[in-house]
Amino acid sequence: MVHPEPDFGPEEIRSYLKVTGWTPVSGGAVAELWRLPGPSDEVVLVPMKPGAPDFTKRAHILIGDLARVESRDVRTVQDAVATVFNDVTDLHASHPTLSDGSIPLESGYELFISAKRLRVASAAATIRRQGHFRNFPIRAREQARDVRLGQTRRGSYIVPIISQARAPEDVYSPGQDRIDVGVEETLFDRRVTATMSRALGVLEEMAGADREPTPSEITDSVGEGVSYELCQALSKVVSADAVGTLAVIFNWSRVAAPPPGTPPLVEFNQAAIDVVDRVSAQLKTRIYTSRHLIYGIVTDLSRHPDDETGRVGVQTLINRRVRTVWMDLRDADYHAAVHCHDTGVPVRVQGSLTSPPGGQATMEVDDFGPDPSLMGTSLDTATDAETPQRRDV
Repeated sequence: MVHPEPDFGPEEIRSYLKVTGWTPVSGGAVAELWRLPGPSDEVVLVPMKPGAPDFTKRAHILIGDLARVESRDVRTVQDAVATVFNDVTDLHASHPTLSDGSIPLESGYELFISAKRLRVASAAATIRRQGHFRNFPIRAREQARDVRLGQTRRGSYIVPIISQARAPEDVYSPGQDRIDVGVEETLFDRRVTATMSRALGVLEEMAGADREPTPSEITDSVGEGVSYELCQALSKVVSADAVGTLAVIFNWSRVAAPPPGTPPLVEFNQAAIDVVDRVSAQLKTRIYTSRHLIYGIVTDLSRHPDDETGRVGVQTLINRRVRTVWMDLRDADYHAAVHCHDTGVPVRVQGSLTSPPGGQATMEVDDFGPDPSLMGTSLDTATDAETPQRRDV
């Protein structure tokens, strides 16, 4: 029997086994034995040479063994191994007429286009909180190219959006005093997914209330990533004749814990979309203050003992270029910056950013703290910078 070449390698296999309770027993460069403690005392062989003639055969035997142990079908286990370093967001369209796993062409088109719209709108809100984006940032538009769509699945009609969560080598090392562009690109994808989850959660909560959302609640929702464009992406799917409900299911990577405050499932029917449309109309017509978001590591700290504020430098990416953004922080935020530096925790800063080409980048800060998209990760994304330029003058 000829097996198709697997879409995963040894790193995916080993990471999947680790997070599902298996432990390595023995092995070398060619293969390893892993054991699952328990009554059955299962042992599997892990092929370690992707270029070996029997790698494909051994990988399929391994997936079959895992499917048997987990009492799941082979395809489900294979997908789980292949996406162990990815977050998978399922767009789940349902309607009483969708009984055979198919969907009308027009509705399917809107679902696929909305996958792009949801992602780009969430990426824009990850960069800048704004009620209505007349022009998306370039980095946000690039999300449509950076993420992938998986194969559609039965179960009504499901379109998976696959985005990066963590790669095995994407770990900041102790003593590193500069951000890693490759790591930041990966972390941006997860931040976008976290923004989407929180923003949709806020919309679901407003739509499920027994009263109309107040203007202040809509304003607050912008701070969570809600925008006119995000609302429109939802509305166009559920307004299609053949889609009665859209559920968005967030399957977070097994190697990184879910970001805090992110609901695993949100759901919108036509009644909910009616509320979303009214929120959308307000977001389009009202003027909301735009606020930038930057993510990075604290590299510089300077404060005179008698000063009310301290000077902080945060290294980040602006237009995919490494820049240090300077800011003055009051006592509580300055101490938070010291803590994040000393513990190697990346930060998220919101405020008004000024970054002239060739000049010093500065920010008037509204909110400063640890990056909530990365808090609680099982593989630390900590950056422990070298002794900072901390000066008590």
